Amino acid sequence: MSTTRKIRVSLVGVLAVLVAALLLASPTGNLPAIQPAADPTTDQLALAKQMRAVCVVQLQTATTDEQRARANNCIADMDRVIRALSVSASPSLSPTAPPTTRPPSVSPLPVLGFPNPATTGTPVGWVPLSTRTTDLRVTTAGAVVQDVRLVNADIIVDAANVTLRRVEIQGGQIDNAPGGVCRNGLVIENASIIRAPAQITRATDEPAVMHGGYTARSVEVIGLPEAFRVGGRASLGCGPVTLENSFAKVVSPDVCGDWHGDGVQGYDGAALTVRNMTIDLSELGGCGGTAPFFYPRNQGNTSATIDRLLLKGGGFVFRNGMPGSVKGLKIVEASWGYGPIDVRCSVLTGWDAQIVKIDTNYQVTSAVRTQSCNTESGY
Repeated sequence: MSTTRKIRVSLVGVLAVLVAALLLASPTGNLPAIQPAADPTTDQLALAKQMRAVCVVQLQTATTDEQRARANNCIADMDRVIRALSVSASPSLSPTAPPTTRPPSVSPLPVLGFPNPATTGTPVGWVPLSTRTTDLRVTTAGAVVQDVRLVNADIIVDAANVTLRRVEIQGGQIDNAPGGVCRNGLVIENASIIRAPAQITRATDEPAVMHGGYTARSVEVIGLPEAFRVGGRASLGCGPVTLENSFAKVVSPDVCGDWHGDGVQGYDGAALTVRNMTIDLSELGGCGGTAPFFYPRNQGNTSATIDRLLLKGGGFVFRNGMPGSVKGLKIVEASWGYGPIDVRCSVLTGWDAQIVKIDTNYQVTSAVRTQSCNTESGY
């Protein structure tokens, strides 16, 4: 039997084991229907890619440490399977040697409706060119860093106008103000920032993306106690922040402590623009956070412009005390502890919001009612 044939036969067994493991990890014991590829030569690779997407969904819906660990392990296993199948399917590459040229870029899925885990982050089928367990410091202005995975390590951006594209960070963060100086112009595209296998999260964990002066496009943050920070305007020299076509599922830390978790938090924040974003704040075991969206007054913030934002969870779901406009705000019905909004309505130039119902893919299924801007706090 040829070496390539042996690899493929072995991986078929691996896939079968992973399907069984996923069934054990699934709260319902069922998996979504997966259709094999029409071309038999790519059937196993297509199945592996689809299975990885299922693993990501399992991580996003996990409610226990055991389920999260299984889902993270499943993602790592499927990445190894995809990498091996990709190599064995190519006659120009050795099964044991890394590729010497960059593989074709994987096009991200189009964003249909509000973003969710399937339409954000690293694309389905993505395979990193390198994996590292130490911090990656970028010191060249205008540099492009792409197709890398970090495990229990950070990306430290120490130069202006850096682009991070198709990166996966397990158990780390992106920090663009090392040494107390903000490196503006950072662009983050198709990035996934998720829990590392066996990671223990704590109330003191830093946000996944910080500090300011950046654009996050098609970024997903899943399973961490803090997602996006908008800050450093006066203290670090950070510029405006734009969040678009991105998804965050913030989850109570394993060690709760004095947790005040948010999906987006402004503290000394410059102008913030949000375009088509989904934020889910999942509070577990009595460990309560603050809000999916928190841009309060009296904390040095400036303005917030909202154009399509779907929010779920928290005490008050949408908290904003700063000038700007709000359009296309959707708040999931009965997902709050205290109320749907805590807003300083008098400083806004526009307001359009609804209470809605959604499906499991974060798509709006129906509007329950219009939500008036009827508060005057925004703390």
